[in-house]
Amino acid sequence: MRREVLASARTPAAALLVLLVLLAINIGCAWLPLGAYRPLIAVLLSVAMTLVLMIFCMHLRHASATLRLTAAAGFFWLSILIALSLTDFLARAPVPAPW
Repeated sequence: MRREVLASARTPAAALLVLLVLLAINIGCAWLPLGAYRPLIAVLLSVAMTLVLMIFCMHLRHASATLRLTAAAGFFWLSILIALSLTDFLARAPVPAPW
């Protein structure tokens, strides 16, 4: 007989608390003079938030290996798309306003 894994009330509450702490850190970093490191820190914090959501809210902690592999492949593909968009954005030369 397969044992059903039921999440207790503490797991979603802990995930919410972690997400709120990461959000507070992200908002706090917006006010600090971090220079060129601000976007990097914001991206790293958003990746951490995404991983918390994937592990706890999507129940990947208790999922099968196939489902974990599929989620990891989707996350990897999303990171490739973001990286390619970022390289396109950074490669463009600023165009001055016509006025």
